[in-house]
Amino acid sequence: MPTKSKKLIDVLDEINWKESTTNKMVVDKLDKLARLIYGVDEYNKDVDFVSTIMEDLIESPHKRITRLEIEKCNRLFKQYKEIK
Repeated sequence: MPTKSKKLIDVLDEINWKESTTNKMVVDKLDKLARLIYGVDEYNKDVDFVSTIMEDLIESPHKRITRLEIEKCNRLFKQYKEIK
């Protein structure tokens, strides 16, 4: 019996590791996007939008970015990349 519970713990640890790694990668990309937007226009509602998502992900590690948020961030990246 002890080996089964150990395997379960290993799986849960692996899942937690993947979640934190994924979360960090998303936050890093959002940070780059926020810096890009800030470089074009310092005080902008788009910077606030991206910053709010980053803060939520940092404060609540189990929270996930939604598909709609990802799509909006992708549009913002394309928009501000063209400007810069």
